[in-house]
Amino acid sequence: REAEIKHSRVAMLAAAGCIAQDLFTFPGASTVYDKSVKMTALHDAAVKAGSMGQMLFWLGFVEAVSTAATIQMLLGSGRKPGYFGFDPLG
Repeated sequence: REAEIKHSRVAMLAAAGCIAQDLFTFPGASTVYDKSVKMTALHDAAVKAGSMGQMLFWLGFVEAVSTAATIQMLLGSGRKPGYFGFDPLG
């Protein structure tokens, strides 16, 4: 259950990101990537610019931090799957 919830959240963020990068130009993005780079060519541009290593580091960090919560749940802490105690909207 934990993996299903995590994967669905990542998929929703990825879909929103694909739409957002084609519709909007974010401040500072044109200094790193060419303005004509859209979803289909962004991966290659990110690899060429060296951004993928930083993404790997930060996503690995988030995964390592969330592993502690998963282990607590498996040991019987009573935590529900997918609940990390973080709700930015209250």
